[in-house]
Amino acid sequence: GTGENGQGEADKGKEGAEAAKPNAPEPFELTAPDGYPINDAGLKGLNDLCKTAKLTKEQGEAVMQYMAGNYSTWQEQQQAQGKAWIEEFKADKDFGGDKFDSSVADAKKALATFDESGTVSKMLLETGYGNNPDVLRIFARVGRALGEDKLPGMSGGAADKPLEERFYPNM
Repeated sequence: GTGENGQGEADKGKEGAEAAKPNAPEPFELTAPDGYPINDAGLKGLNDLCKTAKLTKEQGEAVMQYMAGNYSTWQEQQQAQGKAWIEEFKADKDFGGDKFDSSVADAKKALATFDESGTVSKMLLETGYGNNPDVLRIFARVGRALGEDKLPGMSGGAADKPLEERFYPNM
């Protein structure tokens, strides 16, 4: 039986040489779970970190789930904040109450007029700051200052007159 033991020892040595890095986990690529917005660079960075830290696939996935969980919690907090901001705006004596709908329409009109590329609108939507009462007040004021122009499809008396007649009624 001694020959078998000797050969067994030799095989172990060979396996050890092939897996030169001690405890090197199987290579893996993490993918983001549904609803977790991580860009390619972020995903690559996380995968590189997992390799550097010699994490197993299970450990890497646990890290990804933790990050996605944090994101969900953050999203819920943002939505709650957005609802609270809308309630605050609805309670505003100058812009809320029965003026709420027209204030929102004014804010949208201001954005449509001055944010032609849609960049600011997109940013306000992504950050949730489109619901911030201070932001809404500014855009509503700008919209009001644009005059009585109504958005297409809205009914309104002054909007029936051409723009130049309203600004220069004596021409």
